Formats: sequence, structure tokens, C-alpha cells
Amino acid sequence: MAKKKSNYARLIGYVLPSYGLFLVSFIGFFIFAGSQVAIAEWFRQIVDFVSNPKSDQYLFLPIALVVLALIRGIGFYLGSYFMAFVATKLVHDLRSDLFVTLVNLPSKFFDSNTSGHLLSRITFNVSQVSEAGTEAIKIILREGLIVIGLLSYLIYLNWQLTLVLVFTSPFIAGIVYLAGRRLRRVSTRIQNAMGDVTHLSSESINANKEVKLFGRQESEFKKLVSASEHNRIQTLKLESTNAISSPLIQVILSIALATITWFAIDASVITNMSSGTFIAFFGAAAMLAKPIRQLSTTNSMIQRGLAAAEAIFSQIDEKDELDEGKHELKEVDGEIEFKNVNFQYDQTDISSLEEINFSVSKGSTLAIVGSSGAGKSTLVNLIPRFYEVTDGEVRIDGKNVKDFSLKSLRSEISFVSQNTVLFNDSIYNNISFADPEANRDKVIEAAKKAHADEFIERLPQGYDTKIGDDGTLLSGGQKQRIAIARALLKNCSILILDEATSALDSESEKLVQEAVDNLKLGKTTIVIAHRLSTVESADEILVLGKGRILERGSHDFLIEKKGEYFELYKNQFVDKEPSKEVQKPIFIPKLKIDESSHANFIETAWYKNKLWIKLFYPLSVFFNLISSYRRRQLSKSSWKPKVKTIVVGNITVGGNGKTPFVIWLANLLKKNGYKPGIVSRGYKSTSKNFPLEVDSETDVYSSGDEPKIIFNSTKCPVVIGPNRVKSSKYLLNKHECNVLITDDGLQHYSLGRDVEIAMVDGIKKFGNKLTLPSGPLREPINRLEEVDFVVNTNSFLKKEDERKNNEFLMTYKPISWININSKRQIEIHEWPYKKIVHAVAGISNPGNFFSSLRSLGFEVVEHIFPDHYNFSKNDFENLLDLPVIMTEKDAVKCEFLDDNFWYLKIEAQISEGMEQKIIEQMKS
Repeated sequence: MAKKKSNYARLIGYVLPSYGLFLVSFIGFFIFAGSQVAIAEWFRQIVDFVSNPKSDQYLFLPIALVVLALIRGIGFYLGSYFMAFVATKLVHDLRSDLFVTLVNLPSKFFDSNTSGHLLSRITFNVSQVSEAGTEAIKIILREGLIVIGLLSYLIYLNWQLTLVLVFTSPFIAGIVYLAGRRLRRVSTRIQNAMGDVTHLSSESINANKEVKLFGRQESEFKKLVSASEHNRIQTLKLESTNAISSPLIQVILSIALATITWFAIDASVITNMSSGTFIAFFGAAAMLAKPIRQLSTTNSMIQRGLAAAEAIFSQIDEKDELDEGKHELKEVDGEIEFKNVNFQYDQTDISSLEEINFSVSKGSTLAIVGSSGAGKSTLVNLIPRFYEVTDGEVRIDGKNVKDFSLKSLRSEISFVSQNTVLFNDSIYNNISFADPEANRDKVIEAAKKAHADEFIERLPQGYDTKIGDDGTLLSGGQKQRIAIARALLKNCSILILDEATSALDSESEKLVQEAVDNLKLGKTTIVIAHRLSTVESADEILVLGKGRILERGSHDFLIEKKGEYFELYKNQFVDKEPSKEVQKPIFIPKLKIDESSHANFIETAWYKNKLWIKLFYPLSVFFNLISSYRRRQLSKSSWKPKVKTIVVGNITVGGNGKTPFVIWLANLLKKNGYKPGIVSRGYKSTSKNFPLEVDSETDVYSSGDEPKIIFNSTKCPVVIGPNRVKSSKYLLNKHECNVLITDDGLQHYSLGRDVEIAMVDGIKKFGNKLTLPSGPLREPINRLEEVDFVVNTNSFLKKEDERKNNEFLMTYKPISWININSKRQIEIHEWPYKKIVHAVAGISNPGNFFSSLRSLGFEVVEHIFPDHYNFSKNDFENLLDLPVIMTEKDAVKCEFLDDNFWYLKIEAQISEGMEQKIIEQMKS
């Protein structure tokens, strides 16, 4: 048996086809190295010239230096560019080979390997291999040739002194060997750790709804942090090894140079060397340090690359699906037979299927039912040979499926499952995936038969609409109809339906079932059944249990038998009578809030606890000291209004629902007979004159968006200005208010207060819990212990906060849709158009708005603008194909828009008890 090539030899094998380019690169680096030696010789000539000037060298030496620099640059370019060409080809070829093996590997391979690790091999591992296969070679060539050239030159100048440098070689080789062993071990662990990080990230992305639904964000985050921390520690070990080995080599070289110096200053040595030769020798010896240091770094690259190559080649060496069939399926009747079939997964000792015997005649339908884990999906996966039977035979038209080539066999089988797989491409390309040669008319015809054409034509770009990763922009029923259209276009003789309607609502199921009926015409169909209508219409039903056929027969026969099928029928298949009551949307106070980040990179660092942002921690300490001093000084000289003063604010940067709460609070006080006035900062106000009172005539750009909304929603006196004390005095002198509310004024300590209310975002929380600039906090978290009330938006920070007397929950209730142009207002459940819309948000948490719309059943095309953004008509010129919904905060700045534009009117809802406590505070 031939000896298996080493991983490094295999990597070099990928480079060898580009040997011509490699040779050009070698010549370039050879020229580069030669010029380096020539520069050392130039130094010798110039020093000797100073000692003994020669007229013929006055012009030669300057010109020689310029020529050497040009030659050196040309050599470096040739070497680097053509080696980069080789490197990119290596990466391309490796990724191509990895992908080819990936799509040809058997299903059992994917059962035992996570998608995250497989993706990590194609991305991270290949980049590591590229370093070993080309970057390391580039350094070895370039710096190695320089070392060889300089050593040759040193031997030419004085071979006795050069021997001292040669004697260091065993010590340097020993360090490289020991470091290499450790680097290989650590690099292997880094590959695995990166695979874990990619796997966990991929899982969290794919299961983002499940993670949120079960409240597992924290645990998933901890798992990822643990994997990332493991990767970080291993990387530090690798860098530690590099950081030790490289200086050690430098120390050995320094000792060698020191020894040479000691020998060289001996008079007998100096007398045999000219001044130029003496300086050139030490210059060349010193020039050796850099290339040797560079060469020592290649050890780390090579070991990382070899560790990555081991994982890559282990996948490339995996055996492809067994494909030894010689026959082609032609003029298929579609008769299927299972004969004494047994099957067992590789990872278990338990049989999944035992003694399975049945046949399906041409054009008939077989339904397979059974409890979860009975082996239904396993059975149908044996027909297209996703798995190979352990014993027995699966036959089509009387021949063993192993006798057919895989391509021929699978070309006659259509498979539609409940877990529809769609690609991040247009609808047209997703349907034509079944037959890329099909013309547009055939694709549209297939879509019509699948009852998909109607909803496709309603989409912004029709069949050319991009549907997102795995069809995320489509509903479950729409995705199923696309999958059925794809199967119709393939037009196979055998159809397998794996619970294709099980996860759909009744309306979607009806459409999909009609599409399935069109798909089944003239085909041999095997259905893993879930719904009653599918089971009843089947020609024969198999009942599976623990991998065996328990019963078989028609629906009526099995019902009369009153066995396993009868029990399944009673417990699972009986269709419930549709409710006579008309179902109206129910708006629970707590909307599902999307936690997907729309933040900038600094906010991301705060809330994802990134390490780099903590470099600013010393500034945060300084910020805390200044803030504490500022608070003490302002509090000493603060002005307290004679009326009850309520301050609403937050301890974090950014919005968290203060405006809706201030509106709720002001209306509450008015309802109870008080006359509140409101003071606000007026952020983004263009006015130059403060204080400024906001009324119905005030331009929104003068007031800022939030004060305008507050006035419109409360009709209370509202005054804006950066100085809260001046604004408060102005408001109280002009109006007879008996309560003052200051919006976002928690840190304005120059204004005295009776009641402090802190708003806290229960979803985002406090990030890394540090103050500015290394965290999002304006004040430390313990500031919340001093306030009178804490209002959590969307969710309580902690479960135990629900039981605290001063902690309350604020959620949002959608009230109505309001047309920006006509001011027409309609009920929330009476939206007059199709629920596919453009959603525009220029607020601090746009994800909250988008997820609110999705909670109301909308399909949303997101458009994010900066907080407090000033809109113009140009911002909306590409949004005319669908209705546009925006926030009220954005709508007040967009009164120039037409009837196609709406905003969602919301209302704050506060948990029970706060209303009473606020009134008690007013009376105290």
C-alpha cells in the first residue's frame, strides 16, 4: 500500500500546478535577496572610497545605489505579486474541493458533524492553510534567500568569523522544533474552538425565534462566551509561544554577534580587513537579524496551517455517497417495493426499521402514519438513497435502487417536506432550481398550479422578489407553495410528501392541499400523513410503530378494525369544527420585542460586552468622579419650584420610552384634576431663542419631534430649552400649573424635584454595566436605589423586580392607523391594504417598531434612519410600490407626504398600582 502523503506535501501539491508563477516569484525574491547583499557590498565600497578616494567612483557609487533600489523594488514586486496569485488560487482550489466533497458526502456524515464546524473549515481553516501554503513559503523564500546571500557574503569577507554564526544554528533549530510541537497542539485546539463559535452562532441565528420564545438569550450568550473564551485562551497560548521563541532566537544571535565583535577587535583580525570590509561585515551580520526573526515566525504559520489542513483533508478524504449503479431510469412507471428492509443508523445499536415489506402500485397513493419516532421519515429517505439499507432491498419498477445511478434515480423523485428549504434568491430562481432550462412560462404555470402565482404577483418585484435567507420574508404556507411549484416543474414519476401541511393554519393548508392534489396527479405518491383529509383519500395506509408495520389497509378497513390506526384517528386526526365566532385580533399589552441589534459599533460594544471598549475604563473612572462632583455642586445651589415637580429620566444613553410615559403621566394628572406643565430639552431643535413654548403653530423643526408629539397628545403647556431651570421658570410664570414634569431631566441637578422616575429598557438592560465612555451608563446602576419609581419598558429587568413596590412595567398598545396626509384614522384591526409594507423608523430602537408590526401580522421591509432624522421627499422616492408605515415621532416631520403614508398610534400601558401611587405622591 502506497504511503499516504503528509498534509504539508498535499498542500504543496495544490501549489505545484502554478509552478510557472511560483518560478517567477522565486526569481523575484532571488533578485530581491541579491540586491540586499549588493547593498552590503555598496557600504564596503563607500567606506573604502572615503579612506582612499578614486575618481572613477564619484559618479558610479550614487548611480549604483539608485539602480540597486530599483532592482530591489522590482524583485519585491515580482515575488510578492505572483506569490499572492498562487495564494489566492490555493484558497480557491481548497474551498472548491471542500465544497465538492460537501455536496457529495452521504447524509450520515452530516448527522455526525455540525454545520458550524463544516462552515468553519471552509472559511477560517482555509485562511489558516493559505498562510502555511503561501505566506510561509513567501517568507521562507524571500528571507531564506537573503540569509543564504548574506552568509555567503560574510564567508567571502571572513570565513573564520562567520563560523561563529553557523555554530548558533543547532540552538535556533532546537527552539524552532520545541515551539513547533506546542504550536501544532494549540493550533488544533483553536480550529476546534472556532468551529464551536461558528456552530453556536449558526444555531442562534437559525433558531432566533425559539431562543427568544423560551427566554434562553442569556444561556445561549453564556455558551457562546464560553466557546469564544476557550478560543481566546488558546490564541493567547499560541501568541505566548511565539513571543518567547522569537526573542530567544534574537538573544542567541546577539550573543553570536557579541562574540564576533570580541574576536573582531583583536588587532590581528583588524589588520587583515580594510575599514570598508570591517564595516560591511558587521553591517551584513546585523542585517541577518531581521530575516532570521521573520523566518522564526513562519513556524507558527506552518503549524497553524498544518492543524487546519488536518481537518480539511480529513473531510476531503471522506468517501462520497456510494454510487455504483450502472442503469438509468427511463420511462418510469413508479412502482415501489420494500422487501425485507432493515435499517440502523451508524451511531446507534438499535434498529430504526425492521422487516419492512410493502409495495405501491403505479399512480397510487400510500399514506404512512404513526407516532413520533416510529420511523416514517427514515423509511421514505431510503427511496432516494439518502441512507443505505442495512438489509433487504428497495425496488423501483422491479429493480434494486442500488442498480441505478444516484443522478438518474433522484431525477425521478420529488420530495416536499414540512421543513421547506429555500435559497436567498428570487422566487423565480427558487422555482426554476428544479429545472434551470425551463422557460418563464413553465415556471409561472407551475406556480399557478401550486396556487402561488396570486401572492407572488402581489410582491414588490413579483417573481424577481428576493425572499431572504431560507425564505424568511414568506409565510409558512407561501414557502410550501413555492416548494410544491418547484416539484411540479420537476415533473417526476414518484412523489414523497413528508408532512407537507402539518405546520400550517387552516387557510394556508387548504391552498397547499389543493396544490398537493395537482402535484399528485398521475404520480406514485407516498405521504407521511398528519391531516385527516390526506389519510382518508389514500389508496392504502401503513401504520408504523417502533420501526415495524403494525397495520395496513384502507381508511374504512382500519377504522372498522379498531386497532392502532383507530386510536391514532381518535387522538390525532379528528378535525376540529371551526369556531363560529369571528376572531378579532387580541392585543396583549406585552408585544414581542425584537432584540436584533440596529446599533452602531460603539453601542454594540457596550451591549455585547466587547473587550476593546473596556480600554476606556480609566476614562469612565474619571467620568464618575467628575459626575459625582458635578451633582454635589449643582444640588447645593439647585432651585426648587413651589409646585410638585416630577423628573422623568434614565441612567443610560439612548431612548427607552420616556416620551410615551410622559404623555401617559400628563394625561393621568389631567384626569385627576391637576394642571401639569412639561419641560423638555427639545433635542435637534433649530431654534436660537430659548426658552421656547410649543403650541399648535410651532414648527416641528423649531420644537424637535418629541416635544411636538407631547403637546399634540396632551395639550398641556410645553416649554423647551437646554437650561431646565430657565425653562421651568418661564413655564410657571406664564401658566397656572400646579405640577411640573421635566422630560429627560434626571441628571439636571440644578432643578430640585419631589419625585424621580427612572425609565429602564428591560430588553437591552445595562449592557456591560459601565459608565461612559466604556459603557452606556450616565450614572452608576446604584442610582436606581435613590429614585421613587423605576419603570421597566417591555420587560422587567429581573423576575424579582415584579414584586418590588416601586417597580412597574410599561408596554405599548397599538391604538390606530393614522394617514399622514388626510389625518384619517382607522381601527387597528381594519387595515385596508395587504399586509406587506415598507416600515420606516428614525428612532433609537427601530427593532421595537418593526417587531410590533410583525406582531400585528405584517410582512415588513425595513428602512432604518438615524434617531431624530429630518426627512425629505427624496428619502421616500423608492417606496411607492407598497404602503408605508412609520412611527408617530417620524410622522410629525413628514406632513408633506401623500395618502400612501401612515403612522401607528400607540399608547403606553402601565402595570397595576402605579396610577394610585402617583396620585398618593401628589397628595403627600
